[in-house]
Amino acid sequence: MLRIPIEAGIAAGAPAWIEIDLGAVAHNVREFLGMLPEGCRLLAVVKSNAYGHGMQRVAQTALAAGAHGLAVASVHEGEELRAIGIEAPIVVVGPMAPEDAVAAVVHDLVPSLGNLEVARALTAHARRPLPVHIEVDSGMRRHGVPAAHLRDFVHELRQRGTLQPTGVFTHFAAIDPEELPAMRRQLATFLGALAGVRDLVQPLRHAANTLASLILPEAHLDAVRLGGGLYGFDALRGHGPVCLRPVLSLRARIVGLRDAQPGDAVGYGGTFVCARPSRLALLPLGYADGLVRSHWQGAEVLVAERRAPIVGLVSMNQTIVDVTDVPAASLGEEVTLLGAQGAACVSAEERVPKGGSTYEVTSLLRPSLPRRYLPAPLRSSLRSAEGAHGPRR
Repeated sequence: MLRIPIEAGIAAGAPAWIEIDLGAVAHNVREFLGMLPEGCRLLAVVKSNAYGHGMQRVAQTALAAGAHGLAVASVHEGEELRAIGIEAPIVVVGPMAPEDAVAAVVHDLVPSLGNLEVARALTAHARRPLPVHIEVDSGMRRHGVPAAHLRDFVHELRQRGTLQPTGVFTHFAAIDPEELPAMRRQLATFLGALAGVRDLVQPLRHAANTLASLILPEAHLDAVRLGGGLYGFDALRGHGPVCLRPVLSLRARIVGLRDAQPGDAVGYGGTFVCARPSRLALLPLGYADGLVRSHWQGAEVLVAERRAPIVGLVSMNQTIVDVTDVPAASLGEEVTLLGAQGAACVSAEERVPKGGSTYEVTSLLRPSLPRRYLPAPLRSSLRSAEGAHGPRR
């Protein structure tokens, strides 16, 4: 079926743009819903502009596909989603400052608590019972109530009366499937802490991120937080229980072509020297647009469905590609830096240096780059989600 891009006019004629396949977002939500146990909810993580994909559109699509609610990093992000009419639960999973309490209450957000200072601020401004989620530090040492102190913390909240701990969650520190034993230890710590408050509260329990959802089924609990998997990032590289579709493509047009001779230096510092007669193409985006050198130096892009390398240092607003082996390269030719072009594809995973994160590649893309949104078939998405789990409420 032909899909006309939403807001295509915004990116029409732009020399560089991002393309977002909302159908892939809906597909990825359905894939995870299909593997979760009955009654387990899905929270779509749309923080940091949905990892660079566009928070508003992704949030709306994920909810329409069956997500129960959304997770954001800040009160400001929650405000932005409420402003476009989203009424679903929005959990602020990032740390809050006491000054954020007023906005959290006004916009009906679900704050996450890791200390009593924020709890006191929320109590001072809430005029009715306020649902909150408590973050438990089960071993990451970043934020949250230490597992051994959870009972005292919950007791303190109950004494205040206004705050209702409707959820308790933790974050796994693992970033690789080989760290499964460490994830199991964290889960045991978390569940042990929950057992100690069973007589005080019966909260929604959530611990699993994308990786844990795939390799640690016992961590599914009452809800999972789907971050990278929502955008098609697959930590198991296609060997897991889901088949994900990448959501984002980055494209640009060739705005200049130049011949170079053997011995000619290319770009700032002359770090690349041509070893043969070469044809060089100029792209109108650089590190100010998110093509940071640590990720993109020497990367391959697609020109006429053939791979061609970036040469020389990436500039602030320009990047040079060696198209010597792509005779079809011409002025105005579309170049794909991320995503598919015909039968060929370049993935975000290719851009990640050792110790880096795939999420950096898309999150660092300039928010003001024009975007083309390919719409999702919402009706079929809803039917699929309901078929797997029944209607979402």
